[in-house]
Amino acid sequence: MKRILILLIILIYSGGAKLLSNSSTSAKDSLLKVLETLPADTTRLDMFITLVHLDPMSPSSLTFLDQMLEEAIQQDNKYYECYAVYSHLVYYFNHQDEENVNLWMEKLEKLALENKFHDFYFLGKRVHITMRIIAHKIEYSITEAEEMYELAQKLNHPLGMSRAKLCMMTAYLMTMRNKEGIEAGKEAYRLLPPDAPFSTRKDVLQELVLGCSSTKDKDLMKVLDEYRSFLDKMYSNHYPVLSKKNAYLLLESLYADYYIYHGRTEEAVPYLKEMDKNFFSECYIPCRGLYYDVYSRYYKAIHEYDKALVCADSTISLLSNIADNDGLNIGINRASILVDAGRLDEAIPLFQKLLAQKDTFHRNLSTSQINEIYEMYNINNLILEKEQHKTMKRYIIIAVIAIALLILIPSTIRIYSVRKRLKKEEEECRAMSMIAEEANEVKSRFLANMSYNIRIPLNNVLGFSQLMTTDVENIDATQWKAYTEIIQANSAELIQLVNDVLDLSRLEAGKTKWQLDECEIIQLCSDITSMVHMKCGDKIYINFYSDIDVQMITADNNRLTQVILSTLIYADPCEKSRNVSFYLNRDNERKMLVFRIVNSPLADAQLQTQKTEIRHNINRMTIEYFGGTYTIEPNAATGATISFTYPYGNQT
Repeated sequence: MKRILILLIILIYSGGAKLLSNSSTSAKDSLLKVLETLPADTTRLDMFITLVHLDPMSPSSLTFLDQMLEEAIQQDNKYYECYAVYSHLVYYFNHQDEENVNLWMEKLEKLALENKFHDFYFLGKRVHITMRIIAHKIEYSITEAEEMYELAQKLNHPLGMSRAKLCMMTAYLMTMRNKEGIEAGKEAYRLLPPDAPFSTRKDVLQELVLGCSSTKDKDLMKVLDEYRSFLDKMYSNHYPVLSKKNAYLLLESLYADYYIYHGRTEEAVPYLKEMDKNFFSECYIPCRGLYYDVYSRYYKAIHEYDKALVCADSTISLLSNIADNDGLNIGINRASILVDAGRLDEAIPLFQKLLAQKDTFHRNLSTSQINEIYEMYNINNLILEKEQHKTMKRYIIIAVIAIALLILIPSTIRIYSVRKRLKKEEEECRAMSMIAEEANEVKSRFLANMSYNIRIPLNNVLGFSQLMTTDVENIDATQWKAYTEIIQANSAELIQLVNDVLDLSRLEAGKTKWQLDECEIIQLCSDITSMVHMKCGDKIYINFYSDIDVQMITADNNRLTQVILSTLIYADPCEKSRNVSFYLNRDNERKMLVFRIVNSPLADAQLQTQKTEIRHNINRMTIEYFGGTYTIEPNAATGATISFTYPYGNQT
């Protein structure tokens, strides 16, 4: 969806390219004949504009722009000179020529600011920043958008501030900073002056709608309703029919997408019918792609998998060449349809391939952003603009470094302690029997795999700490906050990994300390389902079933809660919604409580990682210590299932 938003911006600048061009060669020939008769004044310059708009993507339009620029310079008409330079910028943007976009932006910046044609400057700056976003130069884009906003604020130019916020929204959404992105989009709409043209207001509102839809923002329906109201008002003034159909096709698709996403397929049907009314073969490519994407998920929801696959293939054929990460998401959606259709032999290899490509994409994007941050330290004008904030930043940097050290030092000590202990245990195990040696070999392989999971967050913490200490004078509050959040998140993940390894080591060594208390199991399970709702929101819905009214047991409440909770939630972040069935029964013969979790995220074969393996081992050893059993059934007919038992009689 984010890449579709970018593509719609491109189409806004190009006027839909040749899709909406109604001109013909004969019309151009006629206008050229008229051009020859016109005097060298603004009438002739206006004719050049008309000729350019006949076919804005063709090389002939570039020829007309060159002639227009030359004659505007001869007439010393700065307005048309700015218009010609800006149009050159848009032409090269539409052809994705970044080098020429940069060249013409330099010319426009000097010409427009010197002659106070601020509208042209901010229009061109929006094109320039969007070009950088498409090239994945995200940090550059955010910095330039912030500078653009400050300049527009200084010049008291609301449209410039609005366009700067739109640039920020697009850049933030491209890097999954959804909250900041949506806030920037809403601010862009609020900043529009009351006398802003219909077309400008429509473009801003359309981008905000797309942003809210891509992030499933809580205000999506409110924004959609406002967009519909605006379109109804706008198109009552006789705008082109094709433009109207494109706008309403996008609107109805987003309504349908909302209801399908929330599982309300019947409410989506009227919007699907409206989509069909507004669909036509020449509409914008991203609108067509969204149309088929919505239908693929609708057919998936109603279990018509063959139709869903056909629509998914149409989406891929339309958008895969113009989307990067979304191209992978489209493929993943197709693979999920195959899973629901029971065609696992096709789905699993496709999932593995696409998820690997998606990881590579995000890793490359993250690396690119870090490189950009390093390069931006050398920009002198950024240093000069931030000079007045030096004193305040020094105090902030010292505080953050202190916090980072407080986090890093204990973490490093704990890691060293764990490794030292494991090494000692390995030396002791060498003197044991062949069975013990085999067990030690398994542990060594486990540690080799774990080191990768430990290095990633540790490298992130160290890397961003170095960033924050390399050039302390050039990091603004927003960047500072972002780096701090990254360090905190990775430190928390690192500590959790180390804690899990320590728990597993204690259990294996039989050195775990237990705190046994009496507890009532039904109340405990009820509390755990509430914890799932608080932690996961609507991502996981628990159906709890039990024929037990009251049952007291002796247990370590915290560890038993951790075991049950881990089987109900995702071990790693996941946006997919899931219904989990939680059964609790009593086996009176064996005096055992029988827990059965159906469609457990922890048992899902597609979500298995080193972290889930550790969790299974901790759960198994905890349950077995108290005399219970722990069983995983990833291929159960009712869904991935975890079953375990726990005694409710006397325990030692």
